[in-house]
Amino acid sequence: MKRFTLFTLLFIATTMVNLAQAGSVHYNVTLTFIDDTTFQGSFDYNSANQQVSNLQGTLNDVLMGNEESLNYQLGSGSDGKGGINVYAFELNTSSIATNPPVNNNAGVRINFNATNPTLGPTDSSQLAYMDCSAGALMGKTCMYYLSSYNPKVPMQGGHGILSEVITSNGGQPEPVSQADCLFNWAETYYSQLFSPAGATSQTSAPYYYRYYQSTNSYVGVSSDNNHVYYLGPDGILQDVGPSSDWFTTTGC
Repeated sequence: MKRFTLFTLLFIATTMVNLAQAGSVHYNVTLTFIDDTTFQGSFDYNSANQQVSNLQGTLNDVLMGNEESLNYQLGSGSDGKGGINVYAFELNTSSIATNPPVNNNAGVRINFNATNPTLGPTDSSQLAYMDCSAGALMGKTCMYYLSSYNPKVPMQGGHGILSEVITSNGGQPEPVSQADCLFNWAETYYSQLFSPAGATSQTSAPYYYRYYQSTNSYVGVSSDNNHVYYLGPDGILQDVGPSSDWFTTTGC
C-alpha cells in the first residue's frame, strides 16, 4: 500500500492538546433564547488553565422549525468579568452576518464563570446566537439574538426567557474508544481531509470507520491487523500504519 504522506503527525501540537485536556471536566449546556430558540450541547473545561475544548451541539430554531449541528469550536476567551466566552459554528469559519448574510453559517456564544461553570454566566449579555442557514432566512435577515445589536431580535414580540443552564456529568469527559479518539483528532487537525466533523462511526468487517461526505473520504481501523486505513476520493486504500503508533502519538 502507498504510504499516506499527507497525514503527517504534529507532535508538538498534539502534546499541547493532551496537556490542556488532562484536567478537563465535561459539562452539558442548554441555552434558551427569547424567541424559544435553544442550543443543547457540551464542552470540556480545565479551570486550572481556563482552556475550553469540544464545544458542540444542536441549535434548534423552534420558530422556523430548523435544526443545525454546530461542531466547530472556533474561539474562546475572557469576558473581562471573571467569565469565559466560547464560540461554536456550523461551518468551519467564524464568518457570519445578517442583512445580508455572507454565507449559510450558524453560530452560538456561551458564557460561564471561569472558576465554576455550573454557576452560569458572569455576563448574560454575551449569550448569543445567529442562524443564517437556508431554513432560517427571512429574505436577507437571519434569525438571531444579539444583545449588542439593534434590534436584539429580528422580529418584535418574541416570547420565552433568556437562560443558560450548565451541569457537570460527574467530573470527567465521557469515555470514547481509542479509534473514536483518533478520528476526533483527525477531524480537528485535518479538517481539509475529514469534513464535516462529528461523523458517525460505523462497522463493516473488518473495519471500524467514519465516512466524511463533504470530502468523500474514509478513515478506519482494521481488526485484521490493527492498522489505520485512509480511503480518499481517488479510491486508493492506503495503509497509514499500526493503530498503536497513532494512539500513542495522539494520546488516545
